Amino acid sequence: MPVPRDEKGVYAVALPKALKKCPISTSALEELLDARKELTLDGERPDVNMLDRRLAAFWLPDEVVLYVGLAGTSLRKRVGQYYRTRLGARSPHAGGWFLKVLSVLPELEIHYATCADPRSCEERMLGSFSAKVSDRTQTALYDPELPIPFANLEWPRRRVKRHGIKGAKEPRRRTA
Repeated sequence: MPVPRDEKGVYAVALPKALKKCPISTSALEELLDARKELTLDGERPDVNMLDRRLAAFWLPDEVVLYVGLAGTSLRKRVGQYYRTRLGARSPHAGGWFLKVLSVLPELEIHYATCADPRSCEERMLGSFSAKVSDRTQTALYDPELPIPFANLEWPRRRVKRHGIKGAKEPRRRTA
């Protein structure tokens, strides 16, 4: 069901309940590896099992929020763009691509709010999330220095999770 708001705002993608184990879809990983021949993990071409283990190392088993995003124009449009973006594609919205390798996609819920300053709201949401991750969960993460939702790959701006995955999205197009 589309988000029924055309205002700018923020949104969170969440599970209905926390899952102890990361529900990775093997077929989605195979699709990604087929689509992105240039994908590497720590500089090497991974197999499905290697990629599965690395992605699962970012799972927060006691959290339900998997991704926090912003819509600078229309919530309906931005969330719609995300759903239309193929795994491995760059546009129209490839942020949070970790979500697309999960086997529970039909179960995910979108929570949203309109706001005047989506960037600031997103920053506060991610800051609050990060501050409340349990010590046990944070210590177990592959990158314990950046305890953000599973599918968020950077926070604050330009501070990127140390996931070691390169080439998971189409290369940027060069402009003349």
